[in-house]
Amino acid sequence: MIEIMNSGEKHIACVLLVDTSGSMNPHAIVELNEGLREFGAALQSDSKACGCADVCVISFDSEVREVVPFCPAASFQPPQLTANGWTSMNQAIITGLDAIELRKQVYKDLGVAYWKPWIFLLTDGEPNDNEFKSAALNRLHDALDRKKVTFFPMGIGGEANIPLLKQYTHDGCGPVLKATKSNFKEAFVWLSSSMSVISNSNPTMTNVDLDPIPRSISIEL
Repeated sequence: MIEIMNSGEKHIACVLLVDTSGSMNPHAIVELNEGLREFGAALQSDSKACGCADVCVISFDSEVREVVPFCPAASFQPPQLTANGWTSMNQAIITGLDAIELRKQVYKDLGVAYWKPWIFLLTDGEPNDNEFKSAALNRLHDALDRKKVTFFPMGIGGEANIPLLKQYTHDGCGPVLKATKSNFKEAFVWLSSSMSVISNSNPTMTNVDLDPIPRSISIEL
């Protein structure tokens, strides 16, 4: 049985799906690694989020890798990622949804209450694994329709296909975050601060107002 910190508190699980394809070189991968470090540091500075926020990092290029399996924020160690290969985004979405279902089962087995899990997807292009697109869209849309997950897609740089990313949102018309390749690590700080807000919220609440999106990040509606 996997142990969970602060099992008497309500938990928030978050999967980070991060693009490590070759187009992320050379500067974007540096920004990504810095963003993950700041993400971890920000969560670990919040005593409540440390034990109530659980994090998983999945990278995708020509392969999909669970580089940080689900762990409490208190023990999160940011990976040092490198960039190469293609963009297996659809397989990453399926892997992320699988990881969330496994984490939810752990919560249920241990009697731990939890908030709706989050998926944060960051990419600078568009998927090359289109043979998995239908499966990824069906799985994700079903989870969104049934309010089983909250999805935050983010495109960085001029090559990010924002209209395509929008297809993955609820009803294909949800918001997509957008930033430059040299200025997106603030998204990870926003994500960590929002997870802290959730962790510190009244567990009986169903809706919690998140922190405002940083000005360096636009929202494509």
